[in-house]
Amino acid sequence: MWETFSTWLHKYESIAIWLEGIALVLIFVWDRRDSRQQHRETLAQMEIMRNQARATETAADAATKSAEALINSERAWVMAELVPICVKFGDWWHRPAGSSWAPLSQEEVLKGDHLKYKLKFTNMGRTPAHILSFQIGYSCLLEDVTDLPEGTSGDLVEAHAFDHLLAASASTEVLEPIIDVNWYINSSDSIEVIKAIKDLKRTAVFHGWVRYQHVFSNTDVIEEPFCYSYSPQNMRLNKVVRPKTEQTNES
Repeated sequence: MWETFSTWLHKYESIAIWLEGIALVLIFVWDRRDSRQQHRETLAQMEIMRNQARATETAADAATKSAEALINSERAWVMAELVPICVKFGDWWHRPAGSSWAPLSQEEVLKGDHLKYKLKFTNMGRTPAHILSFQIGYSCLLEDVTDLPEGTSGDLVEAHAFDHLLAASASTEVLEPIIDVNWYINSSDSIEVIKAIKDLKRTAVFHGWVRYQHVFSNTDVIEEPFCYSYSPQNMRLNKVVRPKTEQTNES
């Protein structure tokens, strides 16, 4: 019997080898197919995780933007402006006199009393603002220069602390210092420069900022700029729109 099996095995040995090879190939193919399937499933799971992460990130961004929008809609917005003390009625200047107005004398006009301004802060927002400080600067621009150089403080600069809580929709005026346009120009510039300002060859500019905080943060400090140019024709300051300064963090 063993001889018969040995004879049969010897006779069909090549077929057995082929069958074994085919079996190995089938096993390899099946293993590769199973590996590809596992790889596809892994990629699909990774894509699901990425989509979930994107959805979470999108939801977080939306929540952050929603919170920022809510804060921006409710927080304080302080505007700074220079308001004239005197007003021109007809052909003559008048100063406040109680609840009425009194004409300036010729001497007062020659002294430049009609060119005095007060700094006024107005909270345009819906919540209180804590005003911290303000700065006023004067610059005389060269001929053909139409804007202040970036970072310019001014030729004459006054910085003041101003600890004041300003309610929503409320305004307050700074009593000191008074911005005397005539004094700034005459104190800073030569006779030739003053003549160039009157001849519209150079421009006198009054500028600065107010710093304040809103109730939604005790570290963010907002710096709101203001800028006015002097017009010799109508003898008054005209507001100039300038880019807003970035908010800063202060402890």
